Formats: sequence, C-alpha cells, structure tokens
Amino acid sequence: MNGMTGAAAVGDVTGGPSGQGRMMVARAFLAQNVAVGCAFGGFGVSVLPLQQLYGASRGTTTLSLALCVLVLGLVSPLIGALIGRIGLRWTMTIGTAISGAGYALLAIAPSMPVVLLLYALPIGVGLAMFGPFPASVLASNWFRRNPGTALGIANTPLFVALLPMVGLIVIRDHGLGAFYLTLAALHVALLPVMLGVSDAPAEAGQQLGHGHGHGGGAMMSARALLRRPAFWVISLGAGYLSAVGITAVSHLVAFVAERGVAASEAAGLLSIMGGAAVIGSLVIGFLCGRLGAPFSLGLIAAGLALSWLALLSTRSFPLMALASLMLGAGGAGVFPAVNMLSARLFGQDSLPRVIGLFGVVTLPLTFFLPPLAGVLRDIIGGYGPVAMMLIGGCVIIALLFFGMARAGRQVQAPAV
Repeated sequence: MNGMTGAAAVGDVTGGPSGQGRMMVARAFLAQNVAVGCAFGGFGVSVLPLQQLYGASRGTTTLSLALCVLVLGLVSPLIGALIGRIGLRWTMTIGTAISGAGYALLAIAPSMPVVLLLYALPIGVGLAMFGPFPASVLASNWFRRNPGTALGIANTPLFVALLPMVGLIVIRDHGLGAFYLTLAALHVALLPVMLGVSDAPAEAGQQLGHGHGHGGGAMMSARALLRRPAFWVISLGAGYLSAVGITAVSHLVAFVAERGVAASEAAGLLSIMGGAAVIGSLVIGFLCGRLGAPFSLGLIAAGLALSWLALLSTRSFPLMALASLMLGAGGAGVFPAVNMLSARLFGQDSLPRVIGLFGVVTLPLTFFLPPLAGVLRDIIGGYGPVAMMLIGGCVIIALLFFGMARAGRQVQAPAV
C-alpha cells in the first residue's frame, strides 16, 4: 500500500471529530502563535534594545534569530523521531518548558554571547518541539480526510502582529528584561494547554494497531523518504517559495526605496505584507481543501512571480500594496500546503518525519537566499536582475506544481 492510499484509508475513519477536533486545532493555533510570535514578533521589537544594552553591532544582534532558525532546521528530523516515540503531547509540553526557560534566562543574560547561545539552543530547540511543525501535525491528525482549513487556522500568525505592539509598551515602561519575562509567562500559561493535547482520535490509533495515536509504528524511514522523487520535488519547490517569501520580508523596503518610493510608504507596504500573512494561511488552507495542495502551491508560485513583476514594473502605491498583499499571503500559505500534500503522498503517520527532513533539506534555501539577494544587488548595482531571478524561479516552480496536480488527477481518474 503506497503513502497516498494509506492516508486515504485513515482519512475515511477520521473525518474530523467536531468538538474535540476543534479543541485540538485551537491548541495547535495557540502553540504555533506563542512559539513563532515570541521568536519572530518578539525579536523584531527587541533588536535595537538588545544592541543598546550590550553594545553589540547590528549584525551580531540579528545573528540571534538566524541561529534560532538554523537550529530549528537542524533538529527538526530529531523532533520528528521524538514525536513518533513519545507522542505530540509530551514533545510539545517539554518544548514549551524549554523555550520558556530560554526567555526567562534572556531577562538576566550577562552578555551578548550568552544571548546568542540562548536563542540558538533552548529557544531554537523549543521552537522545533512545539512550533509550526508539531502544531501542524496535531491539526492534520484530527482532520485527516480534509485538513486544509484546520492547517490554515493552526498556522495563522496572529501573535506575530500583536506581540510587537505589546513589546513596544512593555520595553518603554519596564525595560527589555520585563519583556522577556512576559514572553516566558506566555509559555507558562501555555503549559496546561499542551498537557491537554491528544495526539489523534482513538479510532485512528486503533485502526493502525496502537492506542496512543502518535503513529510511530507506521512511520516511513528517513532513507525511504529520501529515495522518493516526490519528496525532493516538494522540498526544493516549496523550499524555494518559502525562501522567496523570506527574501521579500528582508528586502522589500530597500527594493521599493531604490525605485523612489518614500520611506513612509515603504514601511506601509511592509505592514501590509505582515498583515496579509495572518489571512494567508486561512485562504491557502481553504484552497488546499478545494483545489488540492499541488494546485494551491502552483497558485502561490504564480502569485509570488506576479507580485515581484508588479513591484518591478510600477510605482503606483495601490498596485504595490496589492503585490505586497500577495507576497505576504503566499509566503504564509506554503507551510500548510506542504503539510497537506506530504500527508496525502506519504501517509499521515509519516508526516512528522517528512516535515522534519523538509526543514533540513530546505535550510540552505531559506538561510542563504535572502543574504545572497543582497550580495547580488551590491555586485550588480540594483535590484532589477535579482527580482528577475526570483520571478524566473517562481515560474518554474509554478509549472512544476501545476504539472504535479495534473498528474495526480490523471492517476485518480481510473480509480474513480
């Protein structure tokens, strides 16, 4: 039985238990928001205070989050194996405690090297253990037949937008240490929520021959996954789309400023892109349920290409705002679509290992493409060729995923 057939079989059993299933999606939403909101939203507002407090350079200060992302990608395969061994409940609970301890220690960190170490280890490891990866597995476990909407809700980054505003007030009135203690308190408040996590419906676990619901026995090996061409297509294609989204966050203001856009309007475009990420996960999750994940990923790639083309060819603020909206929504929708497609192709019980390996394989793209874009811009003397490179890559990826969607429909037609 192949991965797609296995996923369909379990999906027939688990169409989504309404009450408890919605509660698990809510827990996944809170876990993802505390993890990502504190790491990314909280870091954005603390960069300048960190630099001033320790007398560090901007490059050294921003290295904190880069190290966190690096560790997140490197340990993801280990977290996938850990979920298969001890289940989601304890993985996410331990991760919440580790990450919360990291923020509490940041409040009393004596030097910048200690800050870098704390962001890399307790916070980076904790983010991997209870952040978007395990939260997505939890949501899709409870809605196996059509997890698109559940994944979209679980990955909605609401706290990324809210925590910077809270942080500005707390840091202004009480200092940076108080803000880090506030983030630690959020983790403490989340612990009882994580203890209430149930990995999967009982009937799904019973069908697979175990009652704990984490599905470790049916998980594909890493070697088997790495031998599947579909895994590499998903990883390289979706990894490139994620890297393009991160590049947009890093370079949008400088890109439009180079085209003569005022600083206030450039900041407004960045805000629009950040706000679009909140709705992007929901919209892409819905589209995945209706149109399928491969076609939705193709739409994301086409939308990113059109967005960069619009930014490159116009100075009209309304058109630039629309392009920024599409960039933010598309970038936020990649991960839910990858989760849904991976579960359908390789089986729901292999999802932790698939996403763990996905994080490692895509790390070179997400880690190096944003700075590479800056280096190329400096060498060439402008963003034009860089934008054309991003557009060309997105067009290729769009054709790749549209082809996958068409092939999937042709395979399913004889079975129907």
